[in-house]
Amino acid sequence: MKTLLFEGKISKVAIIKVLSAFSKKAYHCKLSPVVFKKFPDPKLPASNWVRVKNIQTGICGSDMTFYRCAQGPSTAFLPMPCSEVTFLGHETVGEVVEIGKDVKNLKIGDKVCMQKYMASCELKGFKTNEFCDMCKKGNYSDCENYGMASKVQEPVGAGMGDSYIAPEGQLLEVNDLTNDEAVLVEPFAVSLHAVLKHVPKPNDKVLVIGAGMIGLNVIQFAKLLVPECKIYVMENNPNKHAFAKKLGADEILSGDPYQAVARATNGKLYEKGNNRMILGGFDVIYDCVGKGTLFNDTLRWLKAQGTLVKVGYQMTKTKFDETPIWWQGLRIIGADSHGLETINGKQKQTFEIVKEMMLKKQLITEGFITHRFALDDYKKAFKLLIENPRDTIKVVLKCD
Repeated sequence: MKTLLFEGKISKVAIIKVLSAFSKKAYHCKLSPVVFKKFPDPKLPASNWVRVKNIQTGICGSDMTFYRCAQGPSTAFLPMPCSEVTFLGHETVGEVVEIGKDVKNLKIGDKVCMQKYMASCELKGFKTNEFCDMCKKGNYSDCENYGMASKVQEPVGAGMGDSYIAPEGQLLEVNDLTNDEAVLVEPFAVSLHAVLKHVPKPNDKVLVIGAGMIGLNVIQFAKLLVPECKIYVMENNPNKHAFAKKLGADEILSGDPYQAVARATNGKLYEKGNNRMILGGFDVIYDCVGKGTLFNDTLRWLKAQGTLVKVGYQMTKTKFDETPIWWQGLRIIGADSHGLETINGKQKQTFEIVKEMMLKKQLITEGFITHRFALDDYKKAFKLLIENPRDTIKVVLKCD
């Protein structure tokens, strides 16, 4: 098995943090903790596991966090007992090439997506009766055993490699999707999960911050589920404005952001020096960027009793003014990955909903994949994302 992985040694991460302050070339040097490694093909650790040969894999923002060593020393992740190795790549489609004797719902030759990644009792080799409450409910991304050591001793691999091994329950069969549709299921699921965390009401004024992969699909799903809501987009890259409108955005904000928010919502803007506050802002804001300074602003762009859905993130500690939260009665909802959803009165996994919508041709999937690289050229792909992010939406690595 040949696979790309992150070696989480503090010394390696520290070196890249120091060197990258002087040159972005440091991310791609031989000292990087992100490396290709070869392992003997691992055995299936249990009878309900399978082996998957990768076809293609998308590069996610979390992969970029590892590659850029962007993790901060003061985040909530730091106290977690960290694995020395993290296998990269979860926006992936592959083919099942081996199955254990107790695998029930997959067969050799099936095309599959990776649904669960990193967080999940199942991936750690726990038995069903050992699952945490979140995993029992199907909310694997909120796994309460995240910090526990894995019982699986084999190197499992992931999407950025030639193959990986996984328990059957980690995967979703996608035989009827094209490879390009299948590789988009995971990032589409992230966006849908965010919208389902707080579905806008008809006639709500909604702000989507960021028209990257996740923000564009927040627009698409919000408009699909609630056509009557009005969606505004804050995105400083004009190359993405037309696509945002194609997916359902009603208006692109421009100019000074506080003035633009006030105009769009008929809110009242108050200013005293550099301190600004809006009363009567947006009903809902989906922050799909996650910069620390932006969090402070989004709280001031919501109307009273409005809701901020925090989708984008940065892996460093930030500071913000909390007064709008209690003064205006705001709700802040975190939206990480995907899990068990309630939609139309039924409970389904996010991946299943996205797959059904794709098969019914309810979603636009063309136009998201902007660049393709061979897996061996992964450094060129990451370099593009670091140096020219405005030119990309989804970069895909071809693994076969």
